[in-house]
Amino acid sequence: MLITKTHYVEYCACPRAFWFYLHHPSEAKEVDEQAKKRIDEGMLVGRFAHQFFPDTYKVKGNEKNVDIKLQLEITQKLLKEGVNAIAEASFSVDDLFCAVDILKKEDDGYAIYEVKACNDINNHIREYYPDVAFQKYVLTRCGLNIKHCYIIHLNPDYVRHGEIDLHQLLITYSLNHNEAFDEEVKLVAANLDDLRRVINSSDVSYGKHCVSSCDFLDYCHHDLEKPNVIYINGLAKKKAHEYIEKDNIITFLDLRKAGITFKSPRKQAQVDAYLNHTPVIYDKTMLSKFLKSVKYPLYHLDFETMNEAIPPYDNTKPYEQLPFQYSLHIEMSQGGTCIHKEYLGAKLDCIRELAEQLVNDIPMNVCSIAYHSSTEKGIIRMLAKKYPDLSEHLLNIADHMIDLLDPFKKGYFYHEKQGNSNSIKYVMPALCPEMELAYKKLPVVHNGGEALTMFPKLVKMTGEEYQRVRQGMLDYCCLDTLSMVKVLNALFNFYQKL
Repeated sequence: MLITKTHYVEYCACPRAFWFYLHHPSEAKEVDEQAKKRIDEGMLVGRFAHQFFPDTYKVKGNEKNVDIKLQLEITQKLLKEGVNAIAEASFSVDDLFCAVDILKKEDDGYAIYEVKACNDINNHIREYYPDVAFQKYVLTRCGLNIKHCYIIHLNPDYVRHGEIDLHQLLITYSLNHNEAFDEEVKLVAANLDDLRRVINSSDVSYGKHCVSSCDFLDYCHHDLEKPNVIYINGLAKKKAHEYIEKDNIITFLDLRKAGITFKSPRKQAQVDAYLNHTPVIYDKTMLSKFLKSVKYPLYHLDFETMNEAIPPYDNTKPYEQLPFQYSLHIEMSQGGTCIHKEYLGAKLDCIRELAEQLVNDIPMNVCSIAYHSSTEKGIIRMLAKKYPDLSEHLLNIADHMIDLLDPFKKGYFYHEKQGNSNSIKYVMPALCPEMELAYKKLPVVHNGGEALTMFPKLVKMTGEEYQRVRQGMLDYCCLDTLSMVKVLNALFNFYQKL
């Protein structure tokens, strides 16, 4: 088996998951639209980076059809010619292979430039050490003098004005004189020996559980009785595995037998609902306090946003959360008539138009509500910063917004059917099962991930296809705020029966 840097990075992240990738790839969770988007963005940023240095020669002609032998031959030819920079420079030694994003010639050696579609490098840099360390190890084994290593990444402070300024969009992070990275390089040989043992291992008992979510989270724990501590909302995976591996505490009943309770009402509610066969757990006092904060007419608001790696238009940054759509259900009285308003842009740069319609649709000093309102508040405050003439009104909307997530996140109310999630996509079918069917009947867009990837495509469409997709996006967003109306009224109905 040829060991690539992808294999090495997967192994370093979690040997168990790496074993699953090799032996049970079909058990990985399905790649969703957002994951596909991240892959596409990585390739797009890579193509931009290939222009970072003048006279860069690209080894790979076709990204889908890989011919390793040809890549190795072309790389050696370019090295002999002494070209300035090589994109996808390919090397192999023993059973190892890697392609370097950019290999840059220096006076007495070479520099490795790894490209990452990332705009918060400090929060991710340690994740990238194994990737670059593997490349340095392989190239050194191939006889190259690697003098320097860098990460090329997105500049979080870059603001687009006109055409993309490549050397403002992309900046470098040096791994030179980095002790932690140097230690990572020293570990490669030993890690590779261990990786080969994982490849040849006959079962998954090899390696410990990782402490983060991964593509095999469910399959990795499929042999554990359910429900178990892995799926307690908000419980760190590290702590859950300590319960399992150190204390042999696996199920909710094991927790009770061990006398373990949680200070978090939300965590404890999930355990109690199952063990006490009580489908609903509630805190009457706090639920009452929340419901009293609701004032009518009530404006239920939900945005759809895109966050593109390459700023899509002027005055935007990499991965800036840019709204292009909203749905607004105006509930005149509790359980009463609703008026629906909506906005969906007809062009990518629609943010000013959206802000103007929002202040027309939501008056000042009214109560508005969102599910996970920090998102909506953040967007509104961003709009206020961009458009000072609308700032007073926009900030007033944000300041009068309450969060429908609070009763569920803080444990004022818990329904066993929502399981380990506070997401409205789980809360809604638990409280309003008829809405779940409505989502399933949607013909075009079924979730927020699909919506954010759909909009850049929509603005390029014409004719019947444009109308079909546009209506599909409107239908989806409309259901999001209608779900909020239904969930809130379910809470009121429950409380009134107490």
